[in-house]
Amino acid sequence: MPAPLCTGPTRAAALVGLLAALVCVTAPATAQLYRWTDASGTVYYTTDLASIPPAYRESARDIGAPTPGPPGPTSSPEPAGVAIPYTGGPLVVDAWLNGVPLRLLLDTGADRTLISPAAMSRAGFSVAAGPTVQIRGVTGNAVAPLVSVPRLDLAGSRVGPLAVVVHDLTGDDVDGLLGRDVLDSFTLTVDAASERAILAPRR
Repeated sequence: MPAPLCTGPTRAAALVGLLAALVCVTAPATAQLYRWTDASGTVYYTTDLASIPPAYRESARDIGAPTPGPPGPTSSPEPAGVAIPYTGGPLVVDAWLNGVPLRLLLDTGADRTLISPAAMSRAGFSVAAGPTVQIRGVTGNAVAPLVSVPRLDLAGSRVGPLAVVVHDLTGDDVDGLLGRDVLDSFTLTVDAASERAILAPRR
């Protein structure tokens, strides 16, 4: 006697089971991280190979899957962020490069993050060779090295890999400035009444 066909709810349940199995089989693999350099020497990192312009795609280097961070605590963590004193002047935040402490000025008008040669040297980075970029400031134009750093730690968060401009700031007791390439990953809230600002990673 032939086996009965699946009909009605029984057949629907079988199809749901099959679809669930297919979903498990076709789950995407961990994304790879690619490193590529454009014609001006700027280094980029991406997990999407198709986003790399065709002219640079063949030279892109697969540097492996991004390393996951340590498992988080079982309880809900306190919101990350840092309070910065504010008295109407510039905002300066503490950061760490290669474990070396830095004081960096928050500059939402700058496209790129800039760190002084002395601070880069303290953190163990050489700026003798590598690509250069032209920068513009209130004192005029200048050519400065562009150096890739694996990460920058600030406000309870890590940013990187990051290409930073290496150049001195004049007239400021700081090691550099944070541009929009870093600040776009954070929310800045200024509370003039409390004389403080909060810099916190975006969720």
